[in-house]
Amino acid sequence: MHNLTLINLLDFIGHDVSPVSAVIAFFMLGYLLVGLPVHFRQGAASRDVWGTAAGVTMAALYGAFLVGVYPLVHHGLVHLPLAIAGH
Repeated sequence: MHNLTLINLLDFIGHDVSPVSAVIAFFMLGYLLVGLPVHFRQGAASRDVWGTAAGVTMAALYGAFLVGVYPLVHHGLVHLPLAIAGH
């Protein structure tokens, strides 16, 4: 990933990262972004509930990205001129 553009980032997430690793990473990101602030405001039980809900939602969004968005991005990326695609 030499050029950091949105298209290259989406291509990296959709193609180069293994799906299992990406689902785990997205779950952890959602859990930490929601669970930690809730833990300090409402306690550990709320952290577990809301953090897990956020993690599952993030993992589901990644699954939706792989099924619905990435094929369109990848198909469009293949047909871009080389200067625009950054290759």
